[in-house]
Amino acid sequence: MKILRKYSILLLTAFIALASCNEEVPIGPLTKDAPVPLPVSNVVVENLPGKVKLTYDLPNDKNLLYVVAECLIEGELREAKSSFYENSLMIEGFADTSEYEVKLYSVNRSEQKSEEVSVTVHPLEPPYQTIFSTLNMYEDFGGVTVNFENLSEADIAVSIIVKDSLGFWNLVDTYYTKSKDGAFSVRGFDPVAMEFGVYVKDRWNHVTDTLIQELTPIFEKHLERSKFYEYYLPTDQTAAWGWYMYNLWDGVLLHNTNIDHPGFHTAPGGLPQWFTFSMGVKAKLSRFRYYQRGQYMAWQDRNIKKFELWGSNDPNPDGSWDDSWTLLLEGESVKPSGLPPGQNSQEDMDLISEGEEFYFPSDAPAVTFIRMKVLETWGGGDHFYIMGVDFWGAEVE
Repeated sequence: MKILRKYSILLLTAFIALASCNEEVPIGPLTKDAPVPLPVSNVVVENLPGKVKLTYDLPNDKNLLYVVAECLIEGELREAKSSFYENSLMIEGFADTSEYEVKLYSVNRSEQKSEEVSVTVHPLEPPYQTIFSTLNMYEDFGGVTVNFENLSEADIAVSIIVKDSLGFWNLVDTYYTKSKDGAFSVRGFDPVAMEFGVYVKDRWNHVTDTLIQELTPIFEKHLERSKFYEYYLPTDQTAAWGWYMYNLWDGVLLHNTNIDHPGFHTAPGGLPQWFTFSMGVKAKLSRFRYYQRGQYMAWQDRNIKKFELWGSNDPNPDGSWDDSWTLLLEGESVKPSGLPPGQNSQEDMDLISEGEEFYFPSDAPAVTFIRMKVLETWGGGDHFYIMGVDFWGAEVE
């Protein structure tokens, strides 16, 4: 009987515990019946590009939880909050330099608001408009290039549109950035006059007017790899393990399949290392693409991460860099996903297959000979391999 009684008590206790777990816990203010808070005082307004900073004195109130500012911007009520540990807050996303009214409230732990304190603000020109005034769009190889200044490092999107034969505008590409100096290009157009437009949008979906220009893309062709040949100079790296330089332009790029086709491979010896070849023609270069070794080597091991491309029309025969070489571009391989070595997204592997592309600056001289200087590999090794190269541009006499 004692044992049965003990079990009965245990069951009753468990039932009470379960019942108590099912009881709803009321959700509400942290403190009930607190007095209405006093408002902030001595508000100072600092007008900034596209935003305003408000600094104030907090009321002496032990129940103060936060301060909230409310402002009507383009018909939408925008709020900004700051805890009782701070004496300032920022309201962002103004579309223009108009006059706006901002209302400030102290809020206590009972979620009661104080009387409002109203201030008038005049934000400075927002970044998206300032950036628009710096836009420069000009003809480039196979399309157009846009550059601009973003001194406030605002998050923006720059979009290029083109008018088709029926008179409709079509979006070509959008470039997202917060860099101080921005530039990007769109390619793939025939060398005929057409209308291009460019506009800027910020993260609050404020959009500028559109800068429209009639431009004629510069003729661009894929340089024939069949004309390329090795141009060995005394300080260059030679091939190792039977992976010769001519593999770079044989057109067989099977690095992203189960067949590991040879590329160009150097021997250990410390970086930087470099090699030289001729394109067989003198060309004003527009862009360059190189291909990593794929399969299990993608984005690691001796694949090239940082490099320089140099050009010349009359290389010094002793292999030195003295005066005969001009730096054409500095490049860095960037893994789209940012995943650690050995982990690759589909986007990563797609780029391995397509090749990584780099653009030459518009003032780069026309050259015949290319020297690739490898500075760093993905795996930190002291030598490298590369599977293929492609160049685009215009041949010159």
